[in-house]
Amino acid sequence: MSAPAVSTTEPPPLSLEVLTNSSEKKDALKLVVDSVAQQRQTASRAIIFHPLSLAVFAAVLAVVHYAAKVGNDFSSMLINYPSIILTFLVATRYLSSAYIRIAEDTDWLGWLKNEDGVEDTIIGARYGKDIIAAVIVRFDKTSRKNGNTKALIRGWTTRNKYRRRGLGGDMLRETVKIVKQMQGRDCIVEFADDHANSNLPLHTIFNATFLARQVRAKQALSAAVKDWEEGKQGPQ
Repeated sequence: MSAPAVSTTEPPPLSLEVLTNSSEKKDALKLVVDSVAQQRQTASRAIIFHPLSLAVFAAVLAVVHYAAKVGNDFSSMLINYPSIILTFLVATRYLSSAYIRIAEDTDWLGWLKNEDGVEDTIIGARYGKDIIAAVIVRFDKTSRKNGNTKALIRGWTTRNKYRRRGLGGDMLRETVKIVKQMQGRDCIVEFADDHANSNLPLHTIFNATFLARQVRAKQALSAAVKDWEEGKQGPQ
């Protein structure tokens, strides 16, 4: 009996580097735009499961059940309760769609350029022929005048299926390394105030999850800078 054939197919190589090909740049920018639109899902969960939303929803059900005496009529329950639930979900969908509108209405090609028309630097993760992660960096001109160069991260994202695998952290470490190589060891690397995911169109009470994400992103960047300073991811 012959032994089963062993597959010799190897996974495609993964490389992290500055993108120069215009097509790959567009793919990387699309990842960032998609990450903005994908925030709608997080926004929907934040609205639906917020204590205030649940309290209002329960109050409306109680009013319909007791005040309107719907609870005594099974057929009325089948009509009114699903209608209330549907209204709640439609309202949630409308509110969270603000992220879709931001993704669709923003002039991203213009956003990618500074006031002089110079494009930001895009660092991408290439897996085979696909761009699966991206970091968009802008070098702040005003900081040079003050003697300290500064690199502002304006976009940082990974394709959905590759998230939670450590690739995002690798991208930040590679970004810090590349920035230090290009601008010097003293260059400050931080997130821009107007980064791609900075818009918070919902009411403040629903933004806790997004604010927590921003805090974690800053912590991840601080860890990447510390790793570089300790030589764990220094210039080669």
